[in-house]
Amino acid sequence: MLFDSPLFLFIFLPVCFLLYFVVGKNYKNPTLLVMSLLFYAWGEPRFIFIVCVSCLLDLILGKMIYVSENSFKKRVALTLGVLSNIGGLVYFKYANFILSNVNHLLSDMHLNPIIFTSIVLPLGVSFIVFGKISYLVDIYRGVSSPAQKATSYFTYVFLFPKLLAGPIIKYHEIEGQIRERTCSLDDISLGVCRFSWGLAKKVFIADTLGPFVELIFKLPANELDFFNSWFGVICFSVQIYFDFSAYSDMAIGLARIMGFRIAENFNMPYISSNFTELWGRWHISLSSWIRDYLYIPLGGSRCSKPRMYLNLWICFLLCGLWHGANWNFMLWGAYNGIFLVAEKMFILRIQKKLPRICNVATTFLLITIGLVIFRSGSIETMSCYLTAMFNPDVLYGKFIFVTNDARFFLALGLFLIFFPLTNICWKLQGLYLMVSANRKLEIIAAAIVLLLSVFRISTSTFNPFLYFRF
Repeated sequence: MLFDSPLFLFIFLPVCFLLYFVVGKNYKNPTLLVMSLLFYAWGEPRFIFIVCVSCLLDLILGKMIYVSENSFKKRVALTLGVLSNIGGLVYFKYANFILSNVNHLLSDMHLNPIIFTSIVLPLGVSFIVFGKISYLVDIYRGVSSPAQKATSYFTYVFLFPKLLAGPIIKYHEIEGQIRERTCSLDDISLGVCRFSWGLAKKVFIADTLGPFVELIFKLPANELDFFNSWFGVICFSVQIYFDFSAYSDMAIGLARIMGFRIAENFNMPYISSNFTELWGRWHISLSSWIRDYLYIPLGGSRCSKPRMYLNLWICFLLCGLWHGANWNFMLWGAYNGIFLVAEKMFILRIQKKLPRICNVATTFLLITIGLVIFRSGSIETMSCYLTAMFNPDVLYGKFIFVTNDARFFLALGLFLIFFPLTNICWKLQGLYLMVSANRKLEIIAAAIVLLLSVFRISTSTFNPFLYFRF
């Protein structure tokens, strides 16, 4: 059950909010938990029991970590908790990848392959596991206390707005809101507006460009040319930008309607001057999680420069692997890590002497090349695609008819992405904030956009969010 599906929009959401706002204050969390469990069970009925048992184990080990005065016992409990969560993630997400590569090696050695049944990847498993690990580690570090009620922890894990694709929230960041929160008409109006604009980004821009991206990336090498390859990857850069921006808006909006204030997870990353800035703007919660629970434990920047560079590169190699069990994702992570290290070494110093627009353009070009690695299904596909991008001798391949709809929303997407680089954008924003009736205007505009989005959904094919694969 996904945010842009008719089932969610027309049945689940109205029923959920009706029940949530009808019940008394003491019953809001149990109601929200039941609805969140139903939300997850609808898509993953086979795995919800496993996640619940894992949550109970977290609660037991978290309590052991907190009450134990023996540092060794604390470490043992933490290790068991982290390994149980990582073990589940490795099994569901990486077992197929590992066994298929082992079989490939066995085949090269003329040995019999290992017979195995393909394992289905549960929705949102990466986001769930990272949130659960942060709960245990923060208790061990003394940053937070264990959940006072099991229902509070279950609500944290299964909170449906952030369940499937983040943001990755730490328990201590939301514990107070789970325990007590208020929900005003202002919260509801802000949440509905945010959700509406996110839905519009998804169905009008991301979903319109998606079919062309799919078509071009599936072209055989002999039909892929210079123009098609660049058009395809630019379409994908806009698609994934608005797809993830849309989910972030919708998650924050849904949570705000119920009184939760979730941190921003996306902040105009394509206007970044370098990769360092980019990763402070794109999937902010993932970047902060990697920093707090991987980069710093590895030594962070409190070590020699060569070790610091290695730590940074390892973090982004694993960041790539987090996105999926595929060599391309690992290569994409390594690609980002190389530029992040190079920026620390010398690129940032060079960039200080260059105009911002030059740095933004160069960074966007490098991001776009990286997205070819990210989107390609295999090393072979990636090689063919990159060859076509940098081979202007082959200008024309397979003719692809691009609809006026796609042309318009591609142009609109690029305009919305880079318009914030202009002074006009911020002047217009300032004028908007000065209008006394801006909230009423915003609500009216959001209502119109919501109606148009719903109509668009009813007349088009369903497209899941890209980040649900991860």
